[in-house]
Amino acid sequence: MTLKQLQQYNGKNGNKAYVAYKSKVYDVTKSSEWENGSHYGVHDAGLDLTQAMSNAPHADDVFEGFSVVDTLDEEDEEEDIIDWVKWYRKYHPHPMLVHFPIALHLFAVVLDMLFLYDKHPSYATAVFYSLFASTVMGLFAMLSGFFSWWINYQMAMTQIFITKIIFSIVTLILGIIAIGLYLEDPTIIYHNSLLQVSFITVLSL
Repeated sequence: MTLKQLQQYNGKNGNKAYVAYKSKVYDVTKSSEWENGSHYGVHDAGLDLTQAMSNAPHADDVFEGFSVVDTLDEEDEEEDIIDWVKWYRKYHPHPMLVHFPIALHLFAVVLDMLFLYDKHPSYATAVFYSLFASTVMGLFAMLSGFFSWWINYQMAMTQIFITKIIFSIVTLILGIIAIGLYLEDPTIIYHNSLLQVSFITVLSL
């Protein structure tokens, strides 16, 4: 079974629910944990979960009790594309890239709270640079996410991926808006105005 064939078994509209793991295809149709082809809204049926499981708190024995219905075949690709896929799947940079903007954004929120308490100019400056860095790095994290989506999941339009894409785009837009507000008026954080509220609201999201 190829990845494209596997995608047909997504557990929706009467289809069976299959998932692949380490080249084996498992039938999870009857499992209550895979109702409508979704595993608690985190994983979707019809996909190869080998990479996703590497970051999950599960061992291989999680598939015990599920019948193996097929093996996952490598699809024909150009040799240079296969090399890129192997490199990306080996190092899988997306999880690493996505943690930095999240941490920086939370750091900016903490600095903003300190500023609201103390009003020290250094806090205001640190807030902007933390937000700026998190937004720029967020762009790279989003691009790596799209690349992972293509490499590992063949751009399957499942609910979990749609939600992640929408959330990523909205977060990026809000970060750009906040940066624009600050560049337009670097003293915005000192104002008791709607713009200040908007700036702080973006930081808090």
